[in-house]
Amino acid sequence: MSQSRHWAYISETGTTIGMHILIFAYQIGGPWLFKIFLFPVVGFYFLLRSDSRKASREYLVRVRKKTSSLPPVSWRLSFAHFWNFSLAIIDKFSIWIDKLSPDDVIIHNIELIDELVSRGQGGIFAISHLGNFEVLSALSEHHKGVKLTVLHHTKHAEKFNRVLKKYIMESNVELLQVTDLDVSLAMTLSEKIDRGEFIAIASDRVPLNNSKATVTCDFLGGMAEFPKGAYILAYILASPILMLICIKERNSHNVYIESLSESGKVPKAQRSSFISVTAQIFATRLEYYVCKAPLQWFNFYDFWYRDIDMDE
Repeated sequence: MSQSRHWAYISETGTTIGMHILIFAYQIGGPWLFKIFLFPVVGFYFLLRSDSRKASREYLVRVRKKTSSLPPVSWRLSFAHFWNFSLAIIDKFSIWIDKLSPDDVIIHNIELIDELVSRGQGGIFAISHLGNFEVLSALSEHHKGVKLTVLHHTKHAEKFNRVLKKYIMESNVELLQVTDLDVSLAMTLSEKIDRGEFIAIASDRVPLNNSKATVTCDFLGGMAEFPKGAYILAYILASPILMLICIKERNSHNVYIESLSESGKVPKAQRSSFISVTAQIFATRLEYYVCKAPLQWFNFYDFWYRDIDMDE
């Protein structure tokens, strides 16, 4: 994947002053005033970014071939996809600034976490850009002793994150920016796992500095690259790996937890197979949840190897 196509090189639209205005609108008028200010911003971005519109349309066409719950793909549906992304930004503010009420979150299969916590064992969360992974903070509310470290890359959203940090309240979730997995980072993460902490890493974005650190998976009717990072960490740290999905349904944040691998102890000869199989399980389950909430997977760049027939 060339740098021009890579998600991290999609330039960030907007100014720091504009972001401060949006946050001020949220603070004095809540989500409704925020939406009024945000609507023209989204409209401008939708008109400006033809590449993002094309990527959105291709994605929606693929989803519609998998589920009948989506209406015919049109510019209106693509705009709704963009608008849902902006609504997720509102949720980010409410989560990081106002704190999230436990009543607003429903955690499914929490017993998977309960079991690990009871043994004092940490784990790896393979997360995605479906919904809001910021809802991970709800886990620390459920288990006061649970500490989370989210590995993320912010090159494409430096302005947004710089502004947001000024307003974030204290949290039991640590955001750790990374560009690549090196020995120093591996040692730091190993210490966290040994202390019974949890590490979350996005598993639906191609790595920035090492495009070969990917595995090809079948996803929404086409072949696409998924990062190996979560699975490599799992066997390096001998840690179980779980999939964690956060989507909004009926005004509640639903957190779905599934086990991808109970143990990260993998013989060297089987590691390649372990990565391929586990990554495909992740991709298959991600497809399932994407079809549950199609407008909440925020992919606006060329994700698949080849374009598909855009006519329905």
